[in-house]
Order: sequence, then structure tokens, then C-alpha cells
Amino acid sequence: MQTKIFYPRNPLVRECIQYFLFITKNDNEYISQLCYPNTNHCLGLIKKGQIVAVNHSEYHILSSTKNSSYLTGIYKEPIKIIANQPYQELCINFNPMGLEVFFGEGFSKNIFQNDILNTNKNWDSLYEIVFSNNPLEKIVTEMEDFFIPLIQDKMLYNTLLFNKTLKATQMEELNDLLNKSYRSTHRYFVNQLQTTPKEYLQIIKVREAMPMILKNIPLIEISDLLNFTDQAHFTKTFKKYTYVTPSQFKQTSSHVEDTLIWNLE
Repeated sequence: MQTKIFYPRNPLVRECIQYFLFITKNDNEYISQLCYPNTNHCLGLIKKGQIVAVNHSEYHILSSTKNSSYLTGIYKEPIKIIANQPYQELCINFNPMGLEVFFGEGFSKNIFQNDILNTNKNWDSLYEIVFSNNPLEKIVTEMEDFFIPLIQDKMLYNTLLFNKTLKATQMEELNDLLNKSYRSTHRYFVNQLQTTPKEYLQIIKVREAMPMILKNIPLIEISDLLNFTDQAHFTKTFKKYTYVTPSQFKQTSSHVEDTLIWNLE
């Protein structure tokens, strides 16, 4: 399986979209992608294929006569994506509340929704851009040109605000950044993202820890850098959201540019 990551160049698009991930699988071998919890949202486009939910944490990519799309929100446990046939996919990974800037609707609260483009926007031209035979660099440029006219200024404010929360480490910081009380912040996160502020912060910390673990930084140092009470607290939190200990994670996971971290089997 081949993967390639590109990052947006336009400043406004970059505030909303973290990266574009191209995936190409050319054989019929079985492959399982274990994706760890994250605060981003993925808009996936599959060429002549579709993704089917087996349960809330396992999805299969199947062949189809048409292109399809799907959307994942913030998930709080690992999800597995399985395929045993060739497929081509683009994953557009959005910052929290970044979807709304282009869609103009509250899609960030969805955990998983299939056929998102055809059902809600009918953006058939996006399929044509993504699955053309052009070089990937040109495809990325054309995608940015596609998204720029769709930016809605009134929605952009929330995205810019939530981008600041990605640097928060404590509940009090979230309250201050959002200029809300504790209860209002809690309600806002649940309504907008279907997660609590505490879960949101813990997932951010777990994601920040992953590249550090892969770089052999001592766990006690990671615990201190991420403001955990101690190493045991960090390990417990890490296992809660990944289902593995830091040492098990290190043995089984791989990364692409410190951006994409997963377990491939």
C-alpha cells in the first residue's frame, strides 16, 4: 500500500484542513489499518469502492461500480479499516470545526456518515479532480481552488477559535479560550463535537505522545511534558484510548512524517 501526504498551501485552507492523504492499494492482499483516536475529522473519497460499517469500530472497504464518500468525526477508541482488494482513496483531514467552513452545516457532531457528498452537497466535480490522472501536486492545487470559494467567513471564526484549543492542556485554558464557564464549555463541546472537553484534551495529549514514544523519549519525560500526574497516570490514559500500552504501541505502530500514525497488518 502506498501513501502520500500533502499539506495545504493557502493560509485559510490550512486553518481548516490539516492534510490530504492519498492511499493506493494495488493488490488483493488482506490489509488492516488500525487508526488511533484523533481530534480531526476525515472526509474520505473512494474510487469505485465503498466503506461499510461492520460495527462502531470496524469498517470494510468493498468494490463498487461508483465512487463514494464518507465522513468520520472525533472517535474515542481505535477504529479498524479492512480491505482485501485494490482501491484508491483520498482522506481529507480537517481541524475541529473545519468542516463547517465549507459545508456550512454542523457535520462535526457526526461520528460516521456514509455517502456524505452525494447526500448533502452532490460535489461530483470533486471526484473528477481527485481521481484524475494528473500529478498529485496538481490535484492538491485544484482541490484548494475548489475549496477556497466555499469558505464561509461566519463559520471560519469557530475554526480559528478551536485551532487555539489544540494547544490547551487544562480545562481552565479551554474555558478562557472560548470565553465560557465550565458548564457552558462542556455543553458546547458535546453539542458541536459529540465529546466532552476532558476527552478532547486527553485525546490531544495521547496524540502528542505518540511520535515521542516512537522517538524513544522516556515515558517519565513524556508524562512531565504533557502535564500528567505521573508516569502511571500517563500509561493508564494512553491505554484507555489506544487499547495498548506505550511499549506495545511502539512495537506495532508506524508513522509517516510524524503526521499519520497507525498500525498496519
